[in-house]
Parts: sequence; C-alpha cells; structure tokens
Amino acid sequence: MSKTTSTSFDEILAGQIFTSPELWSNFEILCDDMGCRFAGTPEEKEAARFLEGKLREYGLENVHAEEFEYNGWTRGKARLSVTSPLHRDLDCLSMPMSPPGRVHGQIVDLGAGAPEAFNASNLEGNVALVTNVNPTSEERWIQRTEKYNRAILAGAGAFIFVGNTEGVGPITGTLGFNRWGLIPGIMVSKEIGLFLRRLTRRNEQAEVEIETTDTQARKTSWNIIGDVKGSSDHMVVIGNHYDGHDLAQGAEDPTSGLVAALEIARVLPRLSGRLECTVRFVLFGVEELGLIGAHAYVDSHPRDIANTRIMFNLDSSGRNAPLGLMLYGPDTRAYFRDVCKDLNEDLFVDQETSPLREPEHLSADHYPFMAQGVPSCFLRDPENSLTRTFYHSAHDTVDKVRALDIKEAAFLCARLAWRVANEDRWPVKRPSQDEIAQMQSEYDKGEVVQIEKAVEVLRRKWPQR
Repeated sequence: MSKTTSTSFDEILAGQIFTSPELWSNFEILCDDMGCRFAGTPEEKEAARFLEGKLREYGLENVHAEEFEYNGWTRGKARLSVTSPLHRDLDCLSMPMSPPGRVHGQIVDLGAGAPEAFNASNLEGNVALVTNVNPTSEERWIQRTEKYNRAILAGAGAFIFVGNTEGVGPITGTLGFNRWGLIPGIMVSKEIGLFLRRLTRRNEQAEVEIETTDTQARKTSWNIIGDVKGSSDHMVVIGNHYDGHDLAQGAEDPTSGLVAALEIARVLPRLSGRLECTVRFVLFGVEELGLIGAHAYVDSHPRDIANTRIMFNLDSSGRNAPLGLMLYGPDTRAYFRDVCKDLNEDLFVDQETSPLREPEHLSADHYPFMAQGVPSCFLRDPENSLTRTFYHSAHDTVDKVRALDIKEAAFLCARLAWRVANEDRWPVKRPSQDEIAQMQSEYDKGEVVQIEKAVEVLRRKWPQR
C-alpha cells in the first residue's frame, strides 16, 4: 500500500463523511422514530429492517439477517413502599431480567457493594440496597450483575440498585447475561437512594415492600450483516449493537456508534477500490441482555472467525468524549501505534493481552471475538467512565450528541479498517486453540465465575426461574 494511495483515500473519505447529511438523518430516524429498540419490541424489529435496507441501499454484498433465540424479558409495573418507621410510596422501575415477585423486608445498606459487605451483612430474607459506583476498596470493576449475584448468595429477598448522578433518575442494566433473575431487582434515583440510606442510619429496622410484575419468555432477534468484498478469504469486522434500554432513545449508547458504523458502510464501497480483505459489518441484536447477538454470530461463523484479522467495536464511540483505542487479545499495540503515527492521529492506545481476567472486558460485543483469539479494538473514551452522566438513563437522548463527534469516530474507524484490510501480511499471531482453552480455563477458576456457578446451583432449586 503506497502512502500516496493512503493519503488519497483519507482525503476523499473525509469529504464524504464530513459533508454528507446522511449520518445525522439515520441518527434521528433510529432515535426519534424508533425509540429505544429494546429487545423484543416492535421498534427493535423495525430497526433491524431499516438497517438491512440501508446496507442494501449502500451497495454491500451478502446482505442478510441472521435469526437467533434468547431469553427475553418484558417490563411490568413495579412498586416500592416504605412500611416502617413511616409509610411512603417511592418511584422505582424493575431492572431488566428481574422476575415477578413480592418481598417485604428490612433495608440493608451495602454502600457501593464491596464483596466483604455481603459477607458481613444480615441479608437473609431482607432487601439489599447497593449503589452504582465502584467500591473504593477494589481495583477491579464490580459489575452490577456481580453485586446482584452476591446478594442472592447472601440470602437477600430483593435488590435495590441506586443511580449515581443527581437529576437523571434510575440507571438501568441487565441483572443477568441471557439468564433471568432469581429475586426481584429494582432501580431508583440517586435522590431516593439517599433517602433510603438516611432512613436506615436513623432506624435500624427500616422496612420496605417491593413488588414486580415483569414477564419472561423465549424470543427471537436478528444480526444484520453485509460485506464490502475483498480479494482474499481474510476479513475485518466492524460491529455495533442496535438495541437499547427501554428508558430512552439510547442516543449515546448505542446509536452514536451504530450510525458511525452505518456511515462507514455507506462510504467504503464507493472508495475502497480493490480490498485485500473483506470488510464485514455486523449490527448485533440484544447486546444489553448479555451480548447475545455477538455470541450467536461467533458461534455460527467458525470459519469466518478463523479468518478474521480484527474486530472493531464502535459502541458509544460517537459521544462527546476523547477517542482512544483499547486493544484486546493478541498484542496489536505496536502495530496501531505505528499506524496512528502514520495517520497523524495522536491517540491513547492501550492493550489488554489477558482480557478474561477482569469482568469489565466481558460486557461489550467484542468479547465473544477476543475469547476466540480474534484481536479486538474498542474505540472509546480512554477513561471509559461508567459514571458518565446519561449512561443507561432516561436522559440518553438525541440532544446530548453532536454530529461532529459521530463523524470523527466514523472517519477514524474507516481509516484504521482500510489499512488493516489492505495489509499484504497481517503481522499478528493468533493464539492456538490450546492457548485459548487455557485462557478460558483460568478465567473459569476466577471468583466472578464461581459466584455465577453458585447462583446456577440455586436456580435448579427454583425451577420456575
């Protein structure tokens, strides 16, 4: 690949992305017309059809939808009432994958949900109150599902998840990755959470009643796939999920990254000439309930996975924050630092070569790829703060996002993908199947997985779950 060819591609690419109104039009249609696109809703199905139609319109080949099944969930009404030492009804919402149920118990304030807090608390039959911040005592990220599972194992009858930002209401998120919960789980705003915490400090026997009426059923979703064909069997994957949570439009998460991927799909067939590798676009369904679409794709495409050079994940990349490259799996740090220097891009580039050690790395669509040894690149804010203001809240709406940020993410990813796809020789060694199996075995011995296994033992005692 000559430097002249590379420069010409970048110049034409910039003109296409930064001057076209198509990206923002797609963004408004997906957010304003189709809303949250939560898994199992008519809006999700409408979005899948829209995306498939756009890939066909943009001239991609092999455009199709791949169907898969999953454990679905539908929101019902939820109720939270303080019953002692006073009587008061409080606003709340069920958390995705919460089962229906009614629980009356004492509030047990576990703060940020450090592991030792669950061991030291009298949770049997009571209600765990946990915030959405990470415990200061922990270097690793303690995800909400781990806090929920620890509450179950400690005997809690219900779980209250407290938002972390003033004025934005509850922060949502699934309680199980493709698994229905065992105890009712609800979310409340930071303000209501602080009220409950004050109540428990003044009254050791403060009690609440929680009732959830959600329903659970097997459902169907789709991955939307399209290719810009190359001359070899090798492949570069650009992916993003299209489902959001049902509180809002999901403008930052996931739609900002989704329309960035769609924009690359629009311009690349016009500009690529003859690619060495195929660039495949995979728009995943049902990420928010456990990366279900991404797992379905990886499981059903073993040959393509073996030939995939890298997977680029654009999820939330178009929000108003600095972009960096977080690399996973086989070490590609030196390669991308050289590429960024060549592109005159001053980017934060970091590498996690053992991504299965920490659950933080397992909660986005690149995980099923990296678990099979595929190098993966997550375009994201280097700080990756999970306390960002509107994350998973009712306020994640179109007005929080700028077209320029999405266009910059699309431009950067397109430049990177084009270079990887046109390398005569990909200078990255994939791990062997034995090495992948060893990595997975080490992860399976970890504390988080052992907690999940213990919860599954309890599940067998509750067949209705």
